[in-house]
Amino acid sequence: MPINAEVIENLARKLERVRILNDLKECRTLEEFQELTKKYEALCNDDRK
Repeated sequence: MPINAEVIENLARKLERVRILNDLKECRTLEEFQELTKKYEALCNDDRK
């Protein structure tokens, strides 16, 4: 049986994937997609610090 921290971590990952998918679905142009890519690259870079 998973511990509470594992359950929370799993739910957080699922929620983040749904949020990213929703952001992608809202892109209507290449420029919007490129801006979204920059946004997520910046977030990933911040996570590495």
